[in-house]
Amino acid sequence: MSMQAHLAAQRPRQLGQLTEFASFASVSGVDEHRDDVLACAAWVERRLRDAGLERVGVHEAGGNPVLYGEWLGAGPEAPTVLVYGHYDVQPPDPLELWTSPPFEPTIRDGCLYARGVSDNKAQIFLAMAAVEATLAVDGRLPCNVKLLVDGEEELRADRLDALIAARRELLAADLLLNTDSTFLAPGVPSVPVGVRGMVALELSITTAAGDLHSGLFGGVAPNALQVLATLLATLRAPDGTILVDGFYDDVAPVSAAERAAWARLPLDEEAIRAQAGVLRLMGDGDHSAIERQWARPTLDLNGIWGGFQGQGTKTVIPARAHAKLSCRLVPDQRMDEVLAQLVAHLERHTPPDARLTIESTLAGAPPMLTAPDHPAVQAALGALAAGFERPAQLTRLGVSVPINEIAARLLGIPAVMLGFSAPTDAFHAPDEHFSLDSFDRGLRTLVEFLPRLAALWER
Repeated sequence: MSMQAHLAAQRPRQLGQLTEFASFASVSGVDEHRDDVLACAAWVERRLRDAGLERVGVHEAGGNPVLYGEWLGAGPEAPTVLVYGHYDVQPPDPLELWTSPPFEPTIRDGCLYARGVSDNKAQIFLAMAAVEATLAVDGRLPCNVKLLVDGEEELRADRLDALIAARRELLAADLLLNTDSTFLAPGVPSVPVGVRGMVALELSITTAAGDLHSGLFGGVAPNALQVLATLLATLRAPDGTILVDGFYDDVAPVSAAERAAWARLPLDEEAIRAQAGVLRLMGDGDHSAIERQWARPTLDLNGIWGGFQGQGTKTVIPARAHAKLSCRLVPDQRMDEVLAQLVAHLERHTPPDARLTIESTLAGAPPMLTAPDHPAVQAALGALAAGFERPAQLTRLGVSVPINEIAARLLGIPAVMLGFSAPTDAFHAPDEHFSLDSFDRGLRTLVEFLPRLAALWER
């Protein structure tokens, strides 16, 4: 039986299995869903065995189970691909905004709706299904394959970091294939070769020993919220330019060839504005919207609080105010330097009538780039063109992806991102969904990827 005939015959079963996979409320980090997480992990373990993988097992580093399976019959001259995805999902709240229950997968308008179906259950499921189909039709894989299915991607990365550090020999590979990725736009296949890094911090401003009566002390006592608002306003100019000294010093410029390629992409500023659902786009007008999304650093205020938050009026002068900030970083910015620059700016601009406390800092992940001419990137482009019957695009992503950095640091391997979700799939939001067309074409793409990689690979 040909591969296409096999895929057609197995489609109802495969779609049914994805529906079953998406029905698990595998919300990581929420105690009430612990049993759902464990049940989903057990389901993934069975699925890895059913796909024909060997040495299937559960690995833990103090958190949710991480599943592993391998097929190493291609021999030492063939490349070894470490495929990564995750089975944990974001909380479904607010439930009232879902058209159908988030853990009762429902097909409508050519899509499967469920929490986590796009991020990342459909994509890692398709990788397992591609391995199963290739083994069923050909009896072997053209590459050595190791699958790693995470249970805490939506929660934290430190435990996965520790697990990979402890299992370096088991997880040794030539490249990481990260299925936790997205297309440029619906139906527009793309391979992101870069992701931004991320740092974050939380700060507090204190102006008094306690909140003060605004009638007794108004006009003489400093207000922590007002001080914080003024301080935060020093970070960025009205056009979005970041005013922290040295912030842009190490930003690697985008090449003229890459900028020209981005200008030809079927994604203009109006499309980006519509995807975001905003009134207008912001940022430095000297750079295109695509460049600002993918290759320029950011500084964002993620949260601010203090003073009275309840119903009605309480006329106090707040003594403490708090904020959370984060930055997306690009090559060649370094996480520790950016954090130091940001703290120095805040300290320099805090007035003498207030005390600044840096409550915490987080170096989330550095920015990462993979060479566009890497054999795995070229194999992915060719496989996508075959699976989706249109040329695939080289892009970047503005997000931060910890596994890419972890694999580079601990295993010494580059990452190739190959996923099939779209920016409009509402991942992390109500009515998350995954296109059934992407289900079919994505499976064909992954079946094509391994032989193309094997053909292009040179030791």
